[in-house]
Amino acid sequence: MSVSSGSISRHGLVLILVMSSPAVCVGADEVVVHDGSGQTIEWMPAADFYPQYIADPVRPQSALKVLYMADSEIAETGNSRYALHLGGRFGLVQWHPEGRPDRGWQLDFEGGLFGQFDRGNSLDNIGWDGLFGLYLSWLPTPDLGFRIGKKHDSAHVGDEYAERTGRQRIGYTREEYVAGVSWRPATKWRVYAEGGFGTRLADFQDPGRLQTGVEFFGARRFWKERMSWYAAIDLQSFQENDWKVRSAIQLGVLLPTGRGTSRYRLAIELVRGRSVLGEFAFRNETPVGVGWFFDF
Repeated sequence: MSVSSGSISRHGLVLILVMSSPAVCVGADEVVVHDGSGQTIEWMPAADFYPQYIADPVRPQSALKVLYMADSEIAETGNSRYALHLGGRFGLVQWHPEGRPDRGWQLDFEGGLFGQFDRGNSLDNIGWDGLFGLYLSWLPTPDLGFRIGKKHDSAHVGDEYAERTGRQRIGYTREEYVAGVSWRPATKWRVYAEGGFGTRLADFQDPGRLQTGVEFFGARRFWKERMSWYAAIDLQSFQENDWKVRSAIQLGVLLPTGRGTSRYRLAIELVRGRSVLGEFAFRNETPVGVGWFFDF
């Protein structure tokens, strides 16, 4: 019988906590430690403590989209693409008052990659980006949250596209310190704002980035009470694009998986402005698409 290194690490962590903590509860997906001071530590907690920005097209997530390009400044590409996203956010550890997991502190890691494939040119990979980040979030109340962190985006030109067009990689890489705030003014609504400052940039890049957005989650449920709907808009602007706004709008339905906070989404999406592919950050596009998303 073989034992994976991940299994060894998980069981080793549990053993250490059992030996060193006064009270430990071990669940299928998390380790909860009560330290006797009214505080609770959860290892591998649910990852939506400070939820990701649902309409942000450039964030680690898992999704498959079919895109129609209403407009594109990327040369020698067709008007229809597939977009594949793999990744997500993973909660590492959370500290919260005992019995109040909706406030306190949480450390998260997020990572993934996404790429676009040209349906009009033998599914050539046009480009892909690799993403990762580490964030510390604080919720003083269930409706108000703050986060700080650092994230990284490394962009690449697809090999097939480069071979067919001769397009060379410009080396677009962006490391960024971020600070954000999220607020729920009402049960169905969420608004957020975030700023980023890039470091170790190339000569053609500038450090500033601003982001804001609004999300609405409908309370009415349908299809045997299993599904609900949502609408979201995300706006971003970069100093290196002269602060021109890229808008992203989503309208879709939510379907919980029955496993913790994970859920499926089916949505239509419209993005307008700076390309989501980092290597083409100085080209504008307008993709309209439909996507199947998995949030975990």
